[in-house]
Amino acid sequence: MAGDKTSGAADLVAARKQLLDAAEPAHPRSGPVRAARLDAPALRRALVDLHDLWLSTQGAELGIAADSGLAIVAVGGLGRQEMLPYSDLDLILVHDDLDPAQVGAVAEQLWYPLWDAHVKLDHSVRTPAQALQVASGDLTAALGMLEARHIVGDAELSARLIDSVRRAWRAGIRSRFDELLEMTAARWKRSGDIAHRAEPDLKNGRGGLRDVQLLDALALAQLTDLPAGPGPNSPGGGPAQAHQRLVDVRTELHRVAGRARDHLQAQDADEIGQALRLGDRFELARTLSDSARTISYSVDVGLRMAGNALPRRGLSRLRRAPLRRPLAEGVVEQS
Repeated sequence: MAGDKTSGAADLVAARKQLLDAAEPAHPRSGPVRAARLDAPALRRALVDLHDLWLSTQGAELGIAADSGLAIVAVGGLGRQEMLPYSDLDLILVHDDLDPAQVGAVAEQLWYPLWDAHVKLDHSVRTPAQALQVASGDLTAALGMLEARHIVGDAELSARLIDSVRRAWRAGIRSRFDELLEMTAARWKRSGDIAHRAEPDLKNGRGGLRDVQLLDALALAQLTDLPAGPGPNSPGGGPAQAHQRLVDVRTELHRVAGRARDHLQAQDADEIGQALRLGDRFELARTLSDSARTISYSVDVGLRMAGNALPRRGLSRLRRAPLRRPLAEGVVEQS
């Protein structure tokens, strides 16, 4: 049965390739005019729209409808709507405690065509309660599920999963904060500081995209407000501009390499700098350094605010900042 859907997944791959291959010819007489080359933000939006459409269509064909007790939820790049050219497709098939045989048949018809078309897929099948259990025991999984987004099917079921994970994150952050700090410090030690590396790790390095996700997680725990950082007129711009630049560079890195890659290599820097209209590799390095410093500063401020916001024991309670206690989504009591 999976084979019947393979052509649909092949169409997805072909459409993705067409987006990546789009380019204007060097000269009007050099060949047939193809679609104009999409810049990095436009390419990501197009990839998100393409995958959303394909999954919605496949879901409808498989009976994943509003009243079906089934839903497809995206996490990772598609979940946060930052789909890069060679990002993995991270999906959860959510079900309302349905018959395992029924759910297994739907999952098989959803996953196998993607595998057959060589789409890199990270997948799971969960009830909302099972997803919550996984998030409660695995910090990396919890951070990923904080970015979950409903794609197709039973929206109430998706909302139940997303809301329960976020409520548990807010309620449990006090007991998980030290682990979060340790995991972050280990990542920084392993991947280094983007601002100080000739060939930085844009995703995992200090000042990189994982740090932006960390700031979002602290905000969802209601331990910080919007990411703090230098103003928009600073060398790196504000945190939002710095984030945008890093994602743009990583997008072009995927496009230049022709595969998923997080480390910017020196031989690719000139081409990426030109694609982003930043200049040569030296200008690109300055832009990356400024952006990473902006995000690093924001993380330092965010972690300090979060640490001060958490309840403490003993004499340190007398010296701490005002306590922030999350009450509901977007509602915080500050004493």
